[in-house]
Amino acid sequence: MQEGYWVTRTYQAGGVGEKTKFFVPGTRSTGKLSRRAKDAVRKQEQNEYSSQKALARLINENYGAGDLLLGLDYSAKGIEKITTWARKNGFPIDSEDAQEKEDALYLAADHEIDNCLRRVKNRLKKQGIELMAIYCTSDRDGETGTIPTRVHHHLIVKADVRDAFMAAWKECGMGSVDWTPLYENQTDRTPIAEYWIRQVRRFPNAKKYRHTQNVVVPKPKDRIALSDAELRVPKGCKLLFRQEYRRGAPQYIRYTLPAKDKPEGTGGMT
Repeated sequence: MQEGYWVTRTYQAGGVGEKTKFFVPGTRSTGKLSRRAKDAVRKQEQNEYSSQKALARLINENYGAGDLLLGLDYSAKGIEKITTWARKNGFPIDSEDAQEKEDALYLAADHEIDNCLRRVKNRLKKQGIELMAIYCTSDRDGETGTIPTRVHHHLIVKADVRDAFMAAWKECGMGSVDWTPLYENQTDRTPIAEYWIRQVRRFPNAKKYRHTQNVVVPKPKDRIALSDAELRVPKGCKLLFRQEYRRGAPQYIRYTLPAKDKPEGTGGMT
């Protein structure tokens, strides 16, 4: 049997808690986790499923009922503008290879969302408002994640910045802006994260989503577990999701926190 020990990692983000239990090879450490254990944690979280969980965590921690899902869409004129930018900057937008052309348009749009955020920040600065946003660029169908669609952007923002986005996007002639308030009765925003991750492109070493620097990133707490026994939902919490338990395999559970355990000033409050 391989020498090692089990570690339980816990997150709290807004009104949602998570626990992951995984095996760390090597000699059991005393006190804080060893470098080997920290490396094992990073490897455990460097996969597609973990990207989805990390995004959900950010949304749960920073946004709540009344905040907005924004969609920035391109009109034919907007597509023409980013196509022109791509051509001027040496992107293969006129390539006979369909994939190269598609990639070039995507990267041009990804550049344009940065421009948009900069314009919005300048507008909000005059109003004394700081922009906090999580965002991604997509050109894939939200249901299948594979069928190409017209390139567009998804964002999550506070409600008081909506008008600034509408003005900045339309003044540049890029297209339309639509929005939907986050649901009041949805404590866990994992479905939004799942929808986004299905749509994002997989470029080598590229981030699947991005956020402004003022977005709060939840920090984990790690402890050494006595065994690989099945994870239990903490007292007073309600189970949202449990990965199928298999002896000797990594485990994962997600649950709602009791109201008294929800950190002040995080997701669920506006």
